[in-house]
Amino acid sequence: MRPRPPLAARLALLGASLLLVFGVAEVAFRLLGYTSIYSVYSKPSLFWVHDPQLGWSHQPGAAGVYLGPRPFPVEFEAPVEINSLGVRGPEIGPKQPGELRLLFLGDSVVAGFEVANDETFVAILEQTLARRLRRPVRAINAGVRGYGTDQSLIYYRERGRKLDADVVLLVHSDNDPNDNVTIHKARRPFGKPAFALAPDGGLDVVGQPVPTFPLCSAWMLGASGEPIDIDSFGTRLACFLQTRLADHSATFGVFARTVARFPNATLFLKNLTQPAEQREHRGENPGAGLARPAPRFAGLPGLPGVSVASAAAPVAAPFQLTTSLILGLAESVRADGAEFRLLFTKGGDLRQIDLEQIERAGIDARLMTTQLPPKLLQWRNDGHLNVQGHRHVAELLAQSLTPELRKIARERSGPPPGAAPRPPQSDGAKP
Repeated sequence: MRPRPPLAARLALLGASLLLVFGVAEVAFRLLGYTSIYSVYSKPSLFWVHDPQLGWSHQPGAAGVYLGPRPFPVEFEAPVEINSLGVRGPEIGPKQPGELRLLFLGDSVVAGFEVANDETFVAILEQTLARRLRRPVRAINAGVRGYGTDQSLIYYRERGRKLDADVVLLVHSDNDPNDNVTIHKARRPFGKPAFALAPDGGLDVVGQPVPTFPLCSAWMLGASGEPIDIDSFGTRLACFLQTRLADHSATFGVFARTVARFPNATLFLKNLTQPAEQREHRGENPGAGLARPAPRFAGLPGLPGVSVASAAAPVAAPFQLTTSLILGLAESVRADGAEFRLLFTKGGDLRQIDLEQIERAGIDARLMTTQLPPKLLQWRNDGHLNVQGHRHVAELLAQSLTPELRKIARERSGPPPGAAPRPPQSDGAKP
């Protein structure tokens, strides 16, 4: 009998065979007209530019088409334009006489790249309020994909306050607490700063100016306020294979589109490149309807103020940090003489902050709710609002905000331009 080849030789033969099969398949699929995932869908960083203060921000003057959702069949193909100030929408001129300005802060829920600008709830709300209030209204969309509460706070302090808004509205998303303790996420081209809770309850910024991170690294904020590396050889290898090989392969493109028919399998494969603390999840975004949430203490049962990830890893407690960030933003907005509103996208998000502290600070917090099924308001394979969803949110926001905005507008700028003067009120005395 012939002696068996050494294990290394057999593994090398297996690798060479697989490489040959893969090469033949790659050539065949490309000849048949198939393309790679990378060449079809919009990149996660589309319209982003490195920002030493924020990590990333919109590139002023950028324009293009946002297409997705990857790797599912294309559902949206929306034109996106960024103005010279780095926010989505038309240019922002000087404030008109009698104008009411609203500034929306948040992440992809606010940015709404899945629809055209005039189809976002921010743009629709602007038109609706202008008709109902009979005065100029400007609703500014300062949402940026991937932003946490910390980046919204930095943006407002450094740039947003210069827009002279009368009302600032922060839209809280369910992934904000995790984003607030994340410094760099694998596959994301840019890192970000974070805030550490000081012993006196204050907020100390960490990681500014924001450095350059390796694409497949993963960093989070440690419990003591220091950055900690949480990636592993396995996650780095999986990320490398995806970003440098699979994303550029027509063979993998065919495989990914086949697996995309099974969302849970797709999510599993994507999570292979992320440490457990930063893994993605599928959730529902706002439907509509607004209600004032009743005060309650934050946290999960048995772990008040601490996330599941924090119990397993030495990272900062995201829930209390998020509460402090909201309080800090509200304080900055009020110091500028503007009103502050906090909007939650889901009922479950109420467990992510200490609502007792929020209530004690006098912050107006409202919960977006709806009786409509999510499939009517969201893209089928994407958790973001579709065109109907944006219209629905805009209408219910208008219903909820119109009375108080009318009062705010009168207090700040008087009656609507061109409105007939109101008759003097009689004190009951006879002439």
